[in-house]
Amino acid sequence: MPIPIHYFREKGERAEAIIHNLATGTFLTDWCYPNPKKPDGKELCDLLVVFDDVALIWQIKDLKVDEAGRYKKAEVEKNLRQLGGARRAMFDLRVPIQLENPRRGKEAFNPDQIKTVHLISVLMGESEEPFPFVQFMKDKLIHVFTREFADTALSELDTVSDFCQYLREKEAIDRTKVVIVQGGEENLLAKYLENLRSFSWMDNYDNILIDNTCWPALMRNPQFIAKKLEDQISYGWDHVIDRAHDGTSDGYERLARELARPDRFTRRVISKSFFEAYSEYMEKKPPIFRRYTAFGDTTYCFLLMEDGKEPRENRKRMLSFMCFVARGLPPMNKRVIGVATEAENRSYDYCFRMQPTWTEQDDANKLKVQQALGIFVNPRRTETGEDEYPKLT
Repeated sequence: MPIPIHYFREKGERAEAIIHNLATGTFLTDWCYPNPKKPDGKELCDLLVVFDDVALIWQIKDLKVDEAGRYKKAEVEKNLRQLGGARRAMFDLRVPIQLENPRRGKEAFNPDQIKTVHLISVLMGESEEPFPFVQFMKDKLIHVFTREFADTALSELDTVSDFCQYLREKEAIDRTKVVIVQGGEENLLAKYLENLRSFSWMDNYDNILIDNTCWPALMRNPQFIAKKLEDQISYGWDHVIDRAHDGTSDGYERLARELARPDRFTRRVISKSFFEAYSEYMEKKPPIFRRYTAFGDTTYCFLLMEDGKEPRENRKRMLSFMCFVARGLPPMNKRVIGVATEAENRSYDYCFRMQPTWTEQDDANKLKVQQALGIFVNPRRTETGEDEYPKLT
């Protein structure tokens, strides 16, 4: 099912809680940490998202407006300073930060694993005064979202890959250019989406005007509407990710990150492959049904098999062998992810294999496994194409 659209006008919820509810739909609960604390018990920020080597620091303020309908400049700047202070505490002063969320429990934040930091200020007040979508605090770029755009961004860019790519592209815009955006930032987002998720088209211009018709026009675009319909199946992969989060070991945490790494379009492609495999299995009911599909730098293995035993050791071993064999098959991707399930209970088993090198001995072992278990010995090969924005006839 698609991620539902949330609205900020819900009564009885604090601003931070609303943003957290939105963020968990995009980044998933495992990597969202509301109100992380410093050793003195004070809050570091309103929300911290840590995924792989990326950290997103959020500060949310429900600001009141003056009689002219404007935010008080001092309050806006206070929010920016708090973000800069949180970043400084985490990475310059290296203050010990304790993280906690409902799934992962408590853990210490490790600044050494972080390569990219994004700072996001969300102003939740009623002001209609235009203001820059990015601001700087001591040379640190801060994304400034309205409450409406935070909702839009987290709904439209609803994977960690999609969301962070937009922030990176926005940060890379040449600051010597004059970019004027009428209306809200959703119009800037519309130009990003319709230009293949890039602002490189700006390279040819020094002065750029983006008017307030861009977002409504995108919402009416037949190809965009078709894309949203095609994306429906991709949320099946979100369910697969969510089931993997039940594990708490280091191995499961790495697996969950690998499952969550694909963007929405990639999830659509692999969800279609998985659903097609499941449908064929249900139709033919063979003892074992195997499929592998390669997309980008990752090969995905799908196993449909009724084990009938707990803890399903036979199925887990078969899935592991499949991932090993798939590592040695074209296109020889170093990263292999396996998912296994069955017809009735829909329990899931998973496997992740990261193998940078493939030796002659590996190839010999692969052939032995294939001969013994019949894994992908004479696979039925098909090639399909998929456009993010479907071509309309």
